[in-house]
Amino acid sequence: MKYNLETIIGHMLKTTAYIHFLKPGLMTSVQDQGRFGYADFGVPYAGAMDQLSYNQANMLLNNQEDAAVLEMAVLGPMMIFELPTRIVFSGAEADIFVNDQLQPIGKLIQIKADDQVKIGRFRKGQWLYMGIEGGIQSPEFLDSKSWYHGISEFSRVQKDSSICYLSEEHFSRSHYSHPKLSADWYQKEVIPAYKGPDWELLTIELQEKLTQQKFSISNISNRMGIHLTELLTNKLPSILTAPVYPGTVQLTPSGKLIVLMRDAQVTGGYPRILQLTDHSINVIAQKKFGENLIFSIIENDKII
Repeated sequence: MKYNLETIIGHMLKTTAYIHFLKPGLMTSVQDQGRFGYADFGVPYAGAMDQLSYNQANMLLNNQEDAAVLEMAVLGPMMIFELPTRIVFSGAEADIFVNDQLQPIGKLIQIKADDQVKIGRFRKGQWLYMGIEGGIQSPEFLDSKSWYHGISEFSRVQKDSSICYLSEEHFSRSHYSHPKLSADWYQKEVIPAYKGPDWELLTIELQEKLTQQKFSISNISNRMGIHLTELLTNKLPSILTAPVYPGTVQLTPSGKLIVLMRDAQVTGGYPRILQLTDHSINVIAQKKFGENLIFSIIENDKII
């Protein structure tokens, strides 16, 4: 592998530094692409809830595609950076302040020593990502930096805690990406999905209801799963415990629809009636309490 002079000098000038959390926020954690290859041992996939926004943050910084970021939801943290770096935000539209100055989503932000960053009100969307140049330097557990209770050392950022990053003296660089990010993509109501392994257990009437009825996000929405408010009355039998994945939609005996998310179990006993696409998982992850959605079935690579 060849390195140019700037890359070599950049590596020489990197210094270990810390982000100190004055306020932790509600569901602040470190996430990356996720943890793969351990489902046979009952280990959830984890990883960023909205992988598209996660990827955007790393792309904007020219980071490695699997670099760890800070994931935030609903109520963001307040933090102080020990040394200079560059950061960028993607995902939900939120009020972001650096030293009380409002900052835009999707724009590279130069951070100086002792700068304070505060995340305020979330205006659109549910999950916000802060990428940092070089990625968050969190320990790996089972080939991933993603935090998950029982696997990693921490599951949520705590008050007065710190996380590590690499500070670097910066050259003037023109090769950073500066695309305009929009929140419109996750405001869509239509959620494309494939028929799940247990689709045929549904009556024709239930199949039609599932694809014609409008559903809404309930107040139970977290990294494990998203419960929908409306019920689908059914007499479906339980199934033998079977594999489930992020984006699997389960139908319970009570009629509740549960969309499994990144921290969900890896097996389940409820009928798996739908499987969301990767993009649909990102979209539904960003939907807030009360927002609507309609499932649309994909057949022969076409949405029907």
